[in-house]
Amino acid sequence: MSGISIGVMVFGASVAAAGCGALVQVRAPAMLASGEAREVIRRVLSLVAALAALMLAMSIVSLKTTFDSADRDIRRLGAQIEELDRTLRRIGPPAGEARQLVFQYTAALVRDTFPELDAPFRGAPRNVDSLQDALEASLERLSTGPAASRVVIEAQAVLHTIIQTRWTMEEGTITSVTGWQLGMLMFWLMLIFAGLGLLAPRNVLMASVIVLCALALALAVFMLTEFDDPFKGVITVSSQPLLNALHALSGG
Repeated sequence: MSGISIGVMVFGASVAAAGCGALVQVRAPAMLASGEAREVIRRVLSLVAALAALMLAMSIVSLKTTFDSADRDIRRLGAQIEELDRTLRRIGPPAGEARQLVFQYTAALVRDTFPELDAPFRGAPRNVDSLQDALEASLERLSTGPAASRVVIEAQAVLHTIIQTRWTMEEGTITSVTGWQLGMLMFWLMLIFAGLGLLAPRNVLMASVIVLCALALALAVFMLTEFDDPFKGVITVSSQPLLNALHALSGG
């Protein structure tokens, strides 16, 4: 489910819960006649609000850190690919096959990492791992052929850093927000807004405040779900570093 859909769901559920609380206030005013009852409800709401705020804040901060790390990895990956191409250019014509494989590897990597860029790369090979193996084999042939030199060893070292960066990027972007976490958070928010509807005065100002609060929390949950996957959704890391590297590779 997309971040927008989850945000809309949270907003609707919160407003609906507040409406149910207001309805109970109208239909059963005797339940709230006691000041002690109101105080108990306020204390329970404060506890649930603290739990929800703590969970939401910690999750957003943690996922934002992962999001920023993915952005740095993409920038590093783009720079490393350009460095590999410059190294292969120094080898000369014998590295022509390897340079072509680097171009195909980068195009497949862009397509695999950023699904929304699928259309411009529709004809590109899809299997990144097989292209990576082919590129390693091509560099291995160069290292035993007439072009064998320190430059080939440098190219192999750069390729290994590219592979390491890619592994680090994939390991760091595993989905960490589960359906259970979102469900529990939504339940807490519904309890909070039901309590607000139960205790708040019935007027336009209070209704507007509740709606705005529901919108703010829905946006917070939207950010939470968007940061969970840095490469999909509305908020993503920039693909420009890889596109720049691809442009440099196609320069001849």
